[in-house]
This record gives sequence, structure tokens and C-alpha cells, in this order.
Amino acid sequence: MITIVIPTFNRAEIISKTLDSVLAQSFQNWECLVVDDFSVDDTRERIETFCQKDNRFRYLRNERKKGAQGARNTGLKHARFDWVLFFDSDNLMHPNLLETMAEAITMDQDRYDVFACFSNVIDLQTGKIVDAFEWLNEGDIHEKLFTRDTYVDYNGAVNRKSKLVEIGGLDEDCPSMQEWDTHIRLSKVARYHTIPKRLVDYYVGGEDTISTDTKREVKGRFFILKKHKKEWRNYKEAYIAFVKEIRLFIRKNRGIFYKAAATTKLVCCAPMVQWTMLKRKIKSIVRFKS
Repeated sequence: MITIVIPTFNRAEIISKTLDSVLAQSFQNWECLVVDDFSVDDTRERIETFCQKDNRFRYLRNERKKGAQGARNTGLKHARFDWVLFFDSDNLMHPNLLETMAEAITMDQDRYDVFACFSNVIDLQTGKIVDAFEWLNEGDIHEKLFTRDTYVDYNGAVNRKSKLVEIGGLDEDCPSMQEWDTHIRLSKVARYHTIPKRLVDYYVGGEDTISTDTKREVKGRFFILKKHKKEWRNYKEAYIAFVKEIRLFIRKNRGIFYKAAATTKLVCCAPMVQWTMLKRKIKSIVRFKS
């Protein structure tokens, strides 16, 4: 009933824990496609031990490195079931995740196309819960995604496969903020429902996470800004706040030349927003001096 797609790259040391959490599911009607994005370590050998142990696991390997989005698309293409969960190779499922999702789907699959849950956010170094993803998504959430009143994490969302196919799959050119881009597009054709339970452990603090790369953060936000520029015009205040966010990430980078180039690009991408922000700054200075 549910296809789990796990993209992975050089995760031999940690992926076994993730796959063990899949094996521990109380719900049995699943398949798990582990898509190896051209790893050069022992990832394949680790995955194949699970394939030998349980034929619901399948190992797929990209012929070239395509990135996480490309790996997810490979899994989507080979998915046998009507519902797809994209799950990261360094996170863990609670034993009742799939059972809870399957029950919700059985009850409301005529009304909704995406079923989401909450997640614990856990520090990788200490093992302690430091936050939680608790976005309540119900029905049409398209506007809320632009105003930043919600978000949808891949790991806690089971999606109707036909809707993912309808939007052409995931955008492999998106460098970061990939879930945001996917659900901006998906929310045009899909309706959402949330089960308010924490059923996923999402780990943060790894050295290879996107959050440690400010340039990639900026690049991803530029991608979202330009790709959805026409729609951003409908949400002026949210648009201004987003441009400010990009400026903040640019400033976090230590490279002087990079900062100058990225700031110039931002002014070119959003000149009216930059002018609005400048006028506000001038007014505040005038008020302060008077």
C-alpha cells in the first residue's frame, strides 16, 4: 500500500539504523526502495543485506550522480504502490508510523492526497529532542506555503503517487529548500491532512547537512524566488520578508566578493522590494534624527 523511497549517498555507516526502523513497522504492507545515488563506499553491501533479509526491500542505483531529488524521482518511477513516502537515510521511523498513516488513508483517501504527521527534531550529538515539526496542514495549503505559515517535511508526509506524477515529479534542479518547492507545486493539485502525532525522529547537526552551507541556502532561496516569482506578487509582505531572509543568509557568508555578487543578484531579482526596504530605512533614519 505504501512505497518508501530512501535516497542515499555514502551512508554506509548510518543507513542500517534507518532500515531497521522500517523493518520494525507494525504495518506490513509496504515496499522500501533504497536509491543509491552513485555511492563509493559500502552503502550497496549494507543495503543488500536487508534485501536478502526481506524481499520488500529493493536496491536501485542511479547510473550517474543525480542528487537527492534525482534519486527520489528514480524511486517514484519504480514505485509499485499508490502512496509514496520520501524518507531520508539518516532519520528514524517510529514503529507505528506506517500503520497510523495507512489508517488515515483508508478513512479519508477520497478527500485528501497528502497525509502528514509531526516529527521530533533531535540533536545528532546529544540524542536529545531540541525542537519539533508540528505544522497543521488541512485542505488547500497553497497560500500558507507562500506566507510561511506552514511547511511540509518529506519524512512526515505520505503522498498520492498520481499527484506527484501529475506535477512532473520532483525538480532535480532545486539545490535546497526542495520540500518547499515540491509542495508549492503539489499543493496546486492536492489537498492535505495532518495526523497530530510525532511519528518521525528527524536528526540535525550532521556535517553534510544543507544547513551548514550558507551558499547553498542562498542558492536554493534564489531558485524559489525566481521560479515562483509571478505568484510571489500576490503575497507582498511575505515576499519582502523572504528577500530579507536571503539577505541575512548572504551576510552570514565570510566571502567579501561572494557577498557583493550575491547582493547584486538579489537587487536585480527583486529591485522593487529592495527600493521599498531602502525607503523604509530612510524614513526610520529621518524620524530618529527629528
